[in-house]
Amino acid sequence: MDYIRPVDFAAFPADEFNSQTLADRSTGLDSCVCLCTRVPPGKRTSIGLHVHEVDQVYFILRGHMKVEIAGQEYDAGPRTLVHLPAGVPHLNWNPGTEDELHFELLVPSPPKGTSLWHPPAGASLVQAPPSGTLIRPVREEEFSTEPFAWVTLKDRASGLGSASLGLFRVLPGGQSPALHAHKFDQIYYVVGGEMQLRIGFERLSAGADSLVVLPAGMPHANWNEGPETVVFVNVRVPQPLRSEAEEPWDIPVGYGATPPEAR
Repeated sequence: MDYIRPVDFAAFPADEFNSQTLADRSTGLDSCVCLCTRVPPGKRTSIGLHVHEVDQVYFILRGHMKVEIAGQEYDAGPRTLVHLPAGVPHLNWNPGTEDELHFELLVPSPPKGTSLWHPPAGASLVQAPPSGTLIRPVREEEFSTEPFAWVTLKDRASGLGSASLGLFRVLPGGQSPALHAHKFDQIYYVVGGEMQLRIGFERLSAGADSLVVLPAGMPHANWNEGPETVVFVNVRVPQPLRSEAEEPWDIPVGYGATPPEAR
């Protein structure tokens, strides 16, 4: 498995709304589908209003998005999460003057052989949750002053039962817990900076606009040895049934050391 998957920007058509699949069943990830989508100015999805059988989540990386959800329009700028619940009609477009780029998640992964989207026939009766639970901007003041800090974006408590998402910020010199593993898949999308990682016996790095796939049970740790702050979206899927207080999500792995020593 390729643990690090950079976005191939050269593969995007010059002036089209286009999505690039970064991880799905075909690449060994059965729990969800991960994409990166680029929307040029004035463009919108060619399939028009549509629905998904599973939840869809956008995290806006650059530019601005206009999105219609169940007949209501919303604006979403950089570092904003948009939740599109299963069965709710929606579409999005770019009203701005620069490209809009977003990380995209479909969770859980749709059944094999089924389409990722469907026309909204009969779906108009599906009611979307209140807008306050669908659009989630992140502000710098929400982070603690710790070198390794995070903000919860979406989880079961806020209406997404299939995955838990957070935005993590790692200051220069900051590091994750020592080498550990999870009972669930973990996915990072690096928003900015250069992340250093230990994955199994390998030392790797992931720059901005790279996807990191950590299968359940894979020992790993990450840290920031560069001069720039590392920011990444952290997806845990399927979302653990118990909270971290009830059952720790990080399971220590004994053959490693703390991230800096493991380099």
